[in-house]
Amino acid sequence: MRKYLIIWVLLGMSMLLTGQFQVTGDLYGGIATSNYFALLLGTMVATVWLLKVPETLYWGDTVAFLLFVYLLLHAGMTHAMQSKEFYLSVSYFALYAVFRVIRGVRLTNYVTFAVMLCGVYQSYLVLRQLLGYEVSNHLRFVVTGSFFNPGPCGIFLAGVLVLAVAMMKKGYRKVGGNLVFVRYITACLTFGATLVAIVPTMSRAGWIGALAGVLLLYRKEIAGRIKINRRRVIGGGVMGLTVVLMLFYLLKKDSANGRLFIWQNTITAYSKAPLFGVGIDGFGKAYAEAQHDYFVKENALEQDNRYAELAGVVESAFNEPLALCLLLGATGGILAGMVLFFKLRRLTAYGCVVVSLLVASLFSYTFYIPSIAILFLFALAQLPDRKIRTARYANVLMFGMMGGVALVADFQEFGHREAYREWKEKSVYYTGEDYQSVVEAYGKFYPVLKHDFKFLFEYGHSLHKTGRYEESNAILKQGTEHSADPMFRNIMGNNYLALKQYNYGAAAYLQAYYTCPNRVYPLYLLTKLEAGRGDTTMMNYYGHILLGKRPKVSSFAVDEMKFEIRKMLRTEP
Repeated sequence: MRKYLIIWVLLGMSMLLTGQFQVTGDLYGGIATSNYFALLLGTMVATVWLLKVPETLYWGDTVAFLLFVYLLLHAGMTHAMQSKEFYLSVSYFALYAVFRVIRGVRLTNYVTFAVMLCGVYQSYLVLRQLLGYEVSNHLRFVVTGSFFNPGPCGIFLAGVLVLAVAMMKKGYRKVGGNLVFVRYITACLTFGATLVAIVPTMSRAGWIGALAGVLLLYRKEIAGRIKINRRRVIGGGVMGLTVVLMLFYLLKKDSANGRLFIWQNTITAYSKAPLFGVGIDGFGKAYAEAQHDYFVKENALEQDNRYAELAGVVESAFNEPLALCLLLGATGGILAGMVLFFKLRRLTAYGCVVVSLLVASLFSYTFYIPSIAILFLFALAQLPDRKIRTARYANVLMFGMMGGVALVADFQEFGHREAYREWKEKSVYYTGEDYQSVVEAYGKFYPVLKHDFKFLFEYGHSLHKTGRYEESNAILKQGTEHSADPMFRNIMGNNYLALKQYNYGAAAYLQAYYTCPNRVYPLYLLTKLEAGRGDTTMMNYYGHILLGKRPKVSSFAVDEMKFEIRKMLRTEP
């Protein structure tokens, strides 16, 4: 019987991870959508393991269950139960419960094998891309692995690398076909492959995470050295850390400054709803408002600002603890912190993997990527925990609820997969500017896809192009609830302009500009709006500001806009 369980665990974990490495080309959204539906399917299959929930109750599991209940109540109150973020989160809780069961039946080593082999496979993809035998998934980067850019790839490899080092450190007792020796050889192979592959990803978050994990693994050896030469080791360590951080900063200085600006705005957004947050799908709106308010305060319309060129359409805080606090408030952050407190009280090999991914999550959107989240949840579930003597069978109910909710929710959401397939087929109408066909086709998908801001933009823009201005604004307004993209406001302003509601149109254009002041398109639209209602004073005001602005990226379209405004103002170039 145990032999069959081992085979089931190996195959199941391998399929769960490799399913994340495959891209289904017939779904709208490419890699992200493929990973999303692969996770839902994998979670539904994996919940079978929850039939074997052990009877012992632990503190960490109890707090994780409280966080799960809080998530359900929070999503219900914020009307986020149909969002992708909700289904992802529910799936993560169910997988955590499954990994706890696997630990309970002592099959952790076999999942570790599967994880390391998947790391070798990912390294193989990276090296093929580096050598030119395979094309990456991003035009700007040579290597991405199976991910959409090299950042998440580097973080995943960092987690696997730390796991491999941990298994190598455990060593083996005798040569042969025994489990421990095979695990050691697999770990050596994985370490070599991931170490080579992580370098070309240029993922600073991954490198820092890997370094933190490995240092923790060898903390006792380092502590021994410190006792012998305390001053030299501490001084050298501080100096080395400072040099490394400076090099990482200078490696991509603009990117680092941009993330600092994102963190600043995320903290501002958090301060407006500190206790309970803005909702699990509310990051885009909250961030857009914070960035808008910052540039209004700095008068970015008339004065240059050092952050103007760094501003962009942000979909993630690039810092998971900050993002969690913004979305679920201090309540959610405290519950998550308590889970980590109970789990990391005794730092084991798997705890070092957890810490490495947590460190990487301080600089990236780590847990938005299902494969990285799976690795994190697996490592977290293997950590020792403190038993609760009372309520002996309570965890059966807890894990059963997490699995049951995930099974029902994921099954319902997986049924929407066909809508993404049809959206991909019908999106050719939007690309081909056949907006009437878009309106007819997209209306059928709206009940399913109304939480996807990309769908809402295409639908709302098409309604605008077909002259249905009020309907367009209703759809675009929903899009602003989930996205920080100022183009929503620009199209809304165009609708107001067509309806002769000039004040509303001007307000929409100004909001678009302040949300992302390195874009000159809102100023172009403002100038034309003022010309349309005959206000030459304001037309000249906005027109001259436009002509004096330097766009973030020069293009033929920007040159065309400036040429048209010069003609309107009768200004020499």
